[in-house]
Amino acid sequence: MSLIKKFAGQTLIYGLGSVLSRIVYYLVVVVLLTYLLSENTTDFGVYGLYYAYASLLITLFSFRMDTALFRFGNRTAGKASVMGQQASLSEAFDTSMTAVIISAAGLVCIGIFGAQAVANLIEGYEAYPQYVRWFAFIIALDVLNLIPFAKLRLTDRATAFALYKIFNVALSVILILLFLVILPKTEFWQNLEPRDSIIEWVFIANLIASACLSLTLLPILKGYKPKINTRLLMKMSWYVFPLVIVGMANAFIQFFSVQLQKTFLADDVIRNLGQAGVYDFTRRVAGLFVIFTTAFNYAAEPFFFNNSSESDRKELYGKICRLFVLVGGIAILGLYLGVDLIKYLGDVHFRGGLHLLPVLLMAYLFLGVYYNISIWYKLSDKTSYGAMISLIGVVITLVISVIYLPKIGIAASAWATLITYGTMVIIGYLLGQKHFPIAYPISKILRDMALITCIIVLAYLIRKNFSIVLKYFCNALLMIVYLSYVWWSEKAEWKKIFKTA
Repeated sequence: MSLIKKFAGQTLIYGLGSVLSRIVYYLVVVVLLTYLLSENTTDFGVYGLYYAYASLLITLFSFRMDTALFRFGNRTAGKASVMGQQASLSEAFDTSMTAVIISAAGLVCIGIFGAQAVANLIEGYEAYPQYVRWFAFIIALDVLNLIPFAKLRLTDRATAFALYKIFNVALSVILILLFLVILPKTEFWQNLEPRDSIIEWVFIANLIASACLSLTLLPILKGYKPKINTRLLMKMSWYVFPLVIVGMANAFIQFFSVQLQKTFLADDVIRNLGQAGVYDFTRRVAGLFVIFTTAFNYAAEPFFFNNSSESDRKELYGKICRLFVLVGGIAILGLYLGVDLIKYLGDVHFRGGLHLLPVLLMAYLFLGVYYNISIWYKLSDKTSYGAMISLIGVVITLVISVIYLPKIGIAASAWATLITYGTMVIIGYLLGQKHFPIAYPISKILRDMALITCIIVLAYLIRKNFSIVLKYFCNALLMIVYLSYVWWSEKAEWKKIFKTA
């Protein structure tokens, strides 16, 4: 079996676990919330705001120990020296797991004793410390779950990884339906003390699901010993510290648009959050493509660490990047060409930002490319470059947001995301070619992206000027043209991937 075929198979499995389960979560939860909240876009903005904070805090409190496990517990290295430290998978697992247990305990303490103090820091939500409490517990559990998931990825147990992910999302969906749709119709439920918002029930459902996931992951901890190899932990921390900055910066760029809009849009806080809720719906539609890039990254990170020889870099990395762009184009065009149907996933009051969908989709395509090309600084132990690139991205996002959010509204956030990720790709590629050269087919990738952009522009013009029947016919024709291009441009590689023998 070719390595690219193996990689494609792992990506598909991760996709089934991550993509399909999250699509189900989106179709049930996000759609349900937009219709239940209806005109109350402000609460949806709050929903996006808290999950933005969660993405940042998970990176901070996990201290990227999952990535450290990939680097120092590389199973193909055995007892080989990594950055001067002798490490086995079991040593790296014990050390990283114990570290995150201590970190998660700190989060639980914050949830129990410091919820009100944290709530006081969030403008307009001083009266809702329970939101902070639920999220402290959720984040603590998610941090604990990262290391078992990382071990599954490192040991090529993609199917098990997918099944755990599906279980978690399925349970979340069932609980949310139970709390928001089924139980409210019962007399018992109506006699209970009411919650301040239906959003709180979503938080509680996620907390229960995360706790159940932690219990089901316990078998992965078999053989775990609660101990820390101090020298190894120091090496791991030194390696991942820049990656913590990377993770927090990327969480800021991708998810903190709600907070920036709340602060810099030209209205009061409540109206700004309402606009942020409208934008967040569009971001979540585009986020269906991010799920695809996440599945790619789940497979790519351990794959690249386990296949990092000189010949691998010459033969595999560039090819994988190009295949990602081609397949990503199918997902992007599928979402944009079908936007007339996709818009019904949200209540009419949330559809005002869908004109920004193509901008966000192209931004997230650049994000996926960046996931691919940024592997060089992890493999070469030059993670400080990753931190530098990400901080440049944060500065770009902040500057564009501060200047243009008051002038052009939520559109500034979409364009800021596109410009930021595009710039990060350029800087990451140029630095990578200097410090860790990889042969990427740049001209082909640029041609692919140009074609995707042209099709989006054509589809936009068709939508504006053609009748409904003709519009759908032209959209189908555009998709057929692109699929044909994808097949013929890498025909030999597709045949290898789809070959069953």
